[in-house]
Amino acid sequence: MTFEELTYSGDVCNNYLYYTFYGDFFDTNIITNELGITPTSFHSKKDPVPKLTSWKYTIAIGDNLDLETPLERLIDIFEPKVTSNILLKDKLKLSTRLQFVIYIDIDPKASTPYFGLSNRTIHFLSKTDTHVDFDLFKADTIGLLDGHNLGA
Repeated sequence: MTFEELTYSGDVCNNYLYYTFYGDFFDTNIITNELGITPTSFHSKKDPVPKLTSWKYTIAIGDNLDLETPLERLIDIFEPKVTSNILLKDKLKLSTRLQFVIYIDIDPKASTPYFGLSNRTIHFLSKTDTHVDFDLFKADTIGLLDGHNLGA
């Protein structure tokens, strides 16, 4: 198994997480109407990108190191909609993903973000057959990498 280096993102930690329904072509309004939740964004499949249609609900975290509290807020929103979630996925042939976008500050004095997956969260993810993904980026809040050609 090979591991790629964390991607350099600049000098800002801007953590967020999102829950998304995605698939080929589908009417994103069907999800909005069925769940009674307004997405923070949606994208329609086009050639060449985006390659899929998606309905996305994002919770911004910023430079806060606590990722567990926003995750619990997200579960609070979607847990009551489990049955609708499952029916929508089946009817529209969709997948769901919980995506974490995490910035790791390379400052040796800085703490790293933290979170846990509660039994409640694990149960929700299992019941809805949701994929979990993590995107990790380096953030240089102290300028250690200034002058290096990293292609931010």
